[in-house]
Amino acid sequence: MYFDYLKDLKYSKIVLGINDSKMSELLNVSRMTLNRWINKKSIPEYDTLEKIYNRLYDCNIHLNRVKEEMYNSFKEENHIILFHGAKTEIVGEPSISFSEDNKDFGKGFYLDENFLQSASFVVGYNKSSVYIFDLNKKNIKFKEYNVSKEWMLLFAYFRGRLEEYKDSILIKELLQELDGIDVVIAPIADNTMYTTLDEFISGKITDLQCLNALSANRLGRQYVFLNDNVIKNNLKMLERCFYCQNERKEYESYRQKENEIGKNKVKVALREYAGKGKYIEELL
Repeated sequence: MYFDYLKDLKYSKIVLGINDSKMSELLNVSRMTLNRWINKKSIPEYDTLEKIYNRLYDCNIHLNRVKEEMYNSFKEENHIILFHGAKTEIVGEPSISFSEDNKDFGKGFYLDENFLQSASFVVGYNKSSVYIFDLNKKNIKFKEYNVSKEWMLLFAYFRGRLEEYKDSILIKELLQELDGIDVVIAPIADNTMYTTLDEFISGKITDLQCLNALSANRLGRQYVFLNDNVIKNNLKMLERCFYCQNERKEYESYRQKENEIGKNKVKVALREYAGKGKYIEELL
């Protein structure tokens, strides 16, 4: 799927209140070139799109956030708009077969609740993009987790951190609850959480210390699709969004700020809950 640059140009003209002639001046391209794009006689190359979207972003037109709002405003009943950040692009149909085993809930197709979440995960890749999907919730079996002991233990298990406790009764019970589940909804975890999680697994901190430290993660929730039938029948790809360098810089700054806030909360949580709760050997 290529980028819907024609819709983006249309939205930009609406926001700026300009016509094609003024748009060609703004983008520093000839009127003939712009007309060829509009009439689909030619397609702008990736490097050209980078210049176009950077120029529009400099005009304070946040197209991707506008489209996010538009899709959410006009979604059908019993539908959810979701987002997926790709390092380059999705080739063919989405499938859990392309996923690594040691992700938050094992093999799956991972999507986020908003554009910013997905964009922040691929901000470091020059040609990354964000895809917008429509999920029809009909006939889907969901399992939802909050920041909880169950979520923490499953996250540790699927990330390969609980090999020593894989035969634990509690772990087996938690895994059994996932039997037959199509989509898991859970807090997003990222690599910055590994240190805290490893301290819990090694017996250095309690479950309450770990949970309250992990809750410092402010990334929101993710939807994890666990089988391809649901992806094929209930998930529709709507659009691939271009993600220009100027936009990346802003989101990178946002991500760094959120990480700093999270790190500060981790320090406070570890101190405030010291000695409270149970150590991993007591749990498993």
